[in-house]
Amino acid sequence: MTQGLRHSAALFFFRAVSYTGAEGRLTMPKRILLALNALGFAFVIALKAQAQVPNPTEKIVVSYPSKSITSFPILETAQRRGFFQKESLNVSAVYMRGGIDIKALLTGDADFGTGGTTAVTAFVAGAPLRVVMSLNSHVDQGLYSQPKYRNLAQLKGQSIGSLNPGGLVDTLLRKILVQGGLSPERDVIILNMGGTPERYAALKAGTLAASMLSAPHSLRAEKEGFTKIAVTRDYVDVPGTALVVHADKIKKQPSVVKRFMRASLRAMAYIRENRTDTTQMIVREFGMDQEIAALAYKQLLDLLSADGKIRVDGYQLLIDFARASQKVDRPINAAQLVDETLLDELLREGVTSR
Repeated sequence: MTQGLRHSAALFFFRAVSYTGAEGRLTMPKRILLALNALGFAFVIALKAQAQVPNPTEKIVVSYPSKSITSFPILETAQRRGFFQKESLNVSAVYMRGGIDIKALLTGDADFGTGGTTAVTAFVAGAPLRVVMSLNSHVDQGLYSQPKYRNLAQLKGQSIGSLNPGGLVDTLLRKILVQGGLSPERDVIILNMGGTPERYAALKAGTLAASMLSAPHSLRAEKEGFTKIAVTRDYVDVPGTALVVHADKIKKQPSVVKRFMRASLRAMAYIRENRTDTTQMIVREFGMDQEIAALAYKQLLDLLSADGKIRVDGYQLLIDFARASQKVDRPINAAQLVDETLLDELLREGVTSR
């Protein structure tokens, strides 16, 4: 279409300057006037042609702290099914360990993060972050041990794999230990390691007595005979992964945030409605067999947020945990962290509307 308009403009200009008219060849002043008119017409056509060129896609970086069944399938589905592209977003999903992902948000090296609890820890410390949408309504984490250990008490003095201090995995592990009568500081050795795949590999290699795991690796561990010591939801029920942004991004680039959220919501809807395709994605991306992948898909459905709405009460719990850990006396309301303004706009508009 653009090339056709430019060709038309050039052709019009050529005919104008070579036009002789009914009375013979035009005088020079008339020829110049006609040529100027042709140039004006060509300029208008060129502007219209430029307007028809699609806006270039915006480059976006989103981080995920662990390749687990929580946020990764949503990002992968949005990418693979073209939901990001439909929103003119060129998205790169980058693995960043908990803590590093928050630093990337604060420095502008990442546009979105998915580590909700790590964001809470940073927010309580004063970081200008906002949780804008829930990906998982609940947390998928459990404590799994070598087969010879059958309960929490037997893990006294042993090494346990966790993630970054103050993050979701670490916070939940400490809650399990405390409620089980163990001191996280004195009774066990907490090792801050990588994401779920790395912790699962260490558990399988025998270098850990126990580790926090999430699906699908937790499902594989149970199948292989490791002991399920505890499931976090039996101890404390807090929200799972969420979309986190710098507060300034909501003010300066609300359209980008909305488009990313819309693509994510579409991916979540696709996952719910397409069991076979999503199960195959889990097989491919996580290296799981069909049986484990089917169980992981069922687990994913249980975790997915219905509409992206944020459990503010759950975030208040996380904030209170972080305040206690950081010895912050001043009260902090979860409403200061949660910002659903753009999400509410999306839901009013209808997620599929554009």
